[in-house]
Amino acid sequence: MEHNKMLAAEATDVPQSEIRRRIFSMVWPATIENVLQMLVGIVATGMVGKIGAEAVAAVGLSTRITQIVWCLFSAIGTGATVLVARAFGANDRAGAKRTAEQAMLLALGLVIFMTILIWTRARFWLVLLFNPEGSLLESAYTFLRIAVWGMPFMAVMQVVGAILRGAGNTKTPMQIAFFVNLINVVANYVLIYGIFGSPALGMIGAAIAMLISQSVGAVLALFAITRPLAVISLNLKKRVQTDLQEMRRILGIGSPAAFEQLFWQAATIIMMGLIVTFGTNALAAHQLGLNAESLSYMPSAGFGIAATALVGQSLGAGRLDLARRYVREINKWGIVLTVFTGGLLLLVPTQIMSLLTDEPEVIELGAIYLRLMGSVQIPQLISGILNGAMRGGGDTKAPMYIGGLGLWGIRIPFSFIFSRNLGLGIVGVWLAMTLDLLTRFLLTTLRYRSGKWTNALVSDAPVATEARAS
Repeated sequence: MEHNKMLAAEATDVPQSEIRRRIFSMVWPATIENVLQMLVGIVATGMVGKIGAEAVAAVGLSTRITQIVWCLFSAIGTGATVLVARAFGANDRAGAKRTAEQAMLLALGLVIFMTILIWTRARFWLVLLFNPEGSLLESAYTFLRIAVWGMPFMAVMQVVGAILRGAGNTKTPMQIAFFVNLINVVANYVLIYGIFGSPALGMIGAAIAMLISQSVGAVLALFAITRPLAVISLNLKKRVQTDLQEMRRILGIGSPAAFEQLFWQAATIIMMGLIVTFGTNALAAHQLGLNAESLSYMPSAGFGIAATALVGQSLGAGRLDLARRYVREINKWGIVLTVFTGGLLLLVPTQIMSLLTDEPEVIELGAIYLRLMGSVQIPQLISGILNGAMRGGGDTKAPMYIGGLGLWGIRIPFSFIFSRNLGLGIVGVWLAMTLDLLTRFLLTTLRYRSGKWTNALVSDAPVATEARAS
């Protein structure tokens, strides 16, 4: 309510301190949520790793399939976030509620279809995508047939989280993620190893633990969005009519984000196939380097989430000037933070890698990776923030095109050229990644400065204008 009043005011009357407060009230919960999920993922992988290499591989193959499905759900999530943010900015609570209801209906329909499709044809999808053989296929099949039933619960959490973020609430999704991850770690420990009288179920225990934590998360998410005092309160007892026009708006905005994620998944498979050819040490250095870098980048991702919601709300209120002020402030504080995190990658990469492995060659290679990635942390940050801002304006196609060009026009071809033709090996792959990130930074900056992203979304919201000097 207070923020809507701020949006309605002349941008020149909004104190910089209030803009800063609003940004950080969104950034820190989103950052903690991302870090939590990553750390718990590492812990869970370690627990499964105690069972054996085959269990890790089986879980990895199954997870890759569910990640592809989540790319499809990102269409609903992104569309919901943008439209809810615009509606909130325009003080159109009915419109925000309508978007939330239709996003939930869309997610329900899609997840039921995908769950049945994967459960009934689990072996087919595993063979088609990865072609594992023997006991690995059977292990992956067993895990996937259990894990797939968590997809409806994850869909609820993902869409509710997207709706709440659009309304400016990142704290509730963070709290839900905290409980989900805590339950997942405890349940993994109990069910995998057979603690407190439970049978030691191994890999199956990991799948069941995931189901338990996801179901609890779905219940918490539904509670968060049905409370009478919630920023958006849905009545699940009331029958909701299907609004095809609103669904088309959601998918129209969100589909490019889904394709962007699918491009990424496909490119990752090709890149991993290339990296494997350089040997175990190169692969280990790449994986461990990614883990270290991603922890550095997590705070930056939080700034991108804030940019989407705050720009969307500002444009919904017809305040392009306020949207631009948000972006400038988000960029400023993102750079301040990234100078520190990126600086660590540049200055102490060997020490960071030494925390992750004792293998000298892996440490040496990983340090090269961290130095290269540390050198482009600020361009990568700015790209993420500007992409978030453009999505808030409804321009989800530009990030898709730029991301696709970077991956398929720069990263993949130049990885082969640098590593194979020029004989640079794994370092050539990392140089191509650096070139990709710099290219995306340049193209994203040019697109943002063009201002075309501000007119990407056609809605009933006020026309976004610059504030006139008084």
